[in-house]
Amino acid sequence: MVNPATYYLDTANGGRLINIEPVFEEIAGGDLFPTGRYIITDAGGATGEMRFDGDLAEWEWDGAGLEDNDLKRLAHFIQEYNEPELAGYLD
Repeated sequence: MVNPATYYLDTANGGRLINIEPVFEEIAGGDLFPTGRYIITDAGGATGEMRFDGDLAEWEWDGAGLEDNDLKRLAHFIQEYNEPELAGYLD
């Protein structure tokens, strides 16, 4: 994931729009490097950071406002996400 994305999460308490913002670090030469960290927010009070390993296989949540099942679906969304403008190049 390169650009921020919004995910509609259907929970037991109703639908929530979750904002996902990838975190990048600037490396030598001004290039940006993906960190595997994502800032998660929504209007319902969920805030935190989801961190993935290098392969996006394992993840960890540091935050509040989301249940385990919701976090698993959110992690799956991030793992499977294709940038809309890049999707044509991946075929």
